[in-house]
Amino acid sequence: MPKYSESVIEEIKNRLRLSDVIGSYVRLTRVGSTDDFKACCPFHKEKTPSFLVHDDKGFFKCFGCGKSGNMFTFLMEMEHLTFPESIQNLAKKAGIELKEETEKEKKQYSRQQAIQDIYNRISKRFHQVLLLKKEASEARNYIEKRNISSESCEKFLLGYAPSNSDWLYDFLKKQNYSDELLWESGLIYKEHNGLANQPFFKNRILFPVRTWQGNVVAFSGRDLNPDSKVKYKNSSDSVIYSKKNNLFGFYESLPLLKEKQQVILCEGNFDVVSLHQAGIGYACAPLGTSFTIEQAQLIKRYCKKVFLLFDSDNAGQKATIRAALICQQNDLETYVIKPFDNAKDASQMLEEQGAEALAKACENVEPAFSHLVHSALKLYDIRQPKGKLSVFKEVSPYLEATSSDIERQGYVKYLSEILRISEEQILSDFRKHKQSGRKSETDSEFRKEKTYSPAEVSVQLNVLLHLIKNRNGFEYFRHRVRINYLQDDFARKLFTVLEDAVREGIESDEVIIQMIDNQELKNLVISFLAEDRSDPGDTEELDSVIDTINIARLEERRNNILQLINGSEVETTGQDEILQMIEAKVKIDREIEELKAKQRLSKADE
Repeated sequence: MPKYSESVIEEIKNRLRLSDVIGSYVRLTRVGSTDDFKACCPFHKEKTPSFLVHDDKGFFKCFGCGKSGNMFTFLMEMEHLTFPESIQNLAKKAGIELKEETEKEKKQYSRQQAIQDIYNRISKRFHQVLLLKKEASEARNYIEKRNISSESCEKFLLGYAPSNSDWLYDFLKKQNYSDELLWESGLIYKEHNGLANQPFFKNRILFPVRTWQGNVVAFSGRDLNPDSKVKYKNSSDSVIYSKKNNLFGFYESLPLLKEKQQVILCEGNFDVVSLHQAGIGYACAPLGTSFTIEQAQLIKRYCKKVFLLFDSDNAGQKATIRAALICQQNDLETYVIKPFDNAKDASQMLEEQGAEALAKACENVEPAFSHLVHSALKLYDIRQPKGKLSVFKEVSPYLEATSSDIERQGYVKYLSEILRISEEQILSDFRKHKQSGRKSETDSEFRKEKTYSPAEVSVQLNVLLHLIKNRNGFEYFRHRVRINYLQDDFARKLFTVLEDAVREGIESDEVIIQMIDNQELKNLVISFLAEDRSDPGDTEELDSVIDTINIARLEERRNNILQLINGSEVETTGQDEILQMIEAKVKIDREIEELKAKQRLSKADE
């Protein structure tokens, strides 16, 4: 029986909500404004719902029949699966590639837990230093100057890393952590500027980054040295932390974010704290990087509406456009909070005008597409034909990121009224621009990367590339081929992406491309689509490919059985067991021959 690592189980739980898993079997109804759901129990007959699902805690319980458990035990009950089989099923749903746990992975998971323990422990110590220690007086004065309250410091667990270079290493060594673990944690340099065991953060106000479960996994540090060239320093990616998958303030925002079904995305840590202090307790920020697809998917798990509040400078406006496109690709309803009149960001407004003024300023919003259009109008003269074309080119990526034809039609109508040209003309140019955009992207950015060549890809990957354009064909294909039938790694990855796209109703090629996390495969798909190949043919063609995949799967099983037979001895294995293996091999031979005969007949009929 396969054994999977605890890290895999945790990753599944991080990617899937219990309500999503159970909701595919029974109709769930939210209980008030909480994160709890109720339903009629699927395990016994009842007319009044007594089955409760607690998303935050990750467990269900029926007060009628008494059954309870988590997403794994629910699937085991519903589908009559073993625990490993439930992991396999949910891993597939979450798009996670499974492999059995090795001794090395056990040790790695143990180290991850130890590093997690370090971060949870040291974050509390940093917080105590900020509140109580004399050496943190400058940090406390700075926070007070920024008009940040003690309640906000407590809520966000703000801390201070002392300027003493030996303090952090000495403190952690007293907790019996090894040097190797401290170096791996990213909190201590093995060597820095010629000195051993130096702290990564020194003389900085620290903003802990917490996962949605509340574990501290990283820090963002604000330097108190006025001459510093690097004001903010962020933890590097580690075994417990990935920048692209986390948002500062997300844990602190989660209760109100779920209640309001909306979130404000802003630029800096102090902006997040300021908004929360102003009563807008659903604000968070990317961490030392641009807003990512993974962060959008994290938000989408809990809410539907996003408000963008980046700085009014050029860099901030570029960040707004990028974030708006990513939100649109993920079907999030997106708005832009208009730039403040007398402040460059939320933090400055709180500092100079107070919480009430900040909260009022955040009410001045406009839809993201409207914002993009009006931003483009400031750059180009639409009295000239070239100006109209330039405005269209500025906003066309947003149109491409829109998966709904109905929604896109609304944007086209709005743009038509602004530019005073017909909707038909805009749609015509949109189709031309979309096609030429693919070609230019392939010819420039991806020119040196792997390109599509039928002779260089497997039959399995080739058919899945074609099925990007044929969702009905993919539906037919996925019901006859399991992902573990596929031997090509890229084919398996693309199968998972297409399955997610079907489940979420995504039809846009651009969005599907963004769902692919492997850059080489992404380049291959872009190259394939740029060639504008026709859709695959009828089900007979698909049947032929499916037969080829099944033949390869059966041949692999046959080879495995042959190895077992050839390596078996009657004394140890037993004659009956060897005979069973021979019978299984003969049966597989028969199946292979039948499939090959079917293919030969099909070719003869052509």
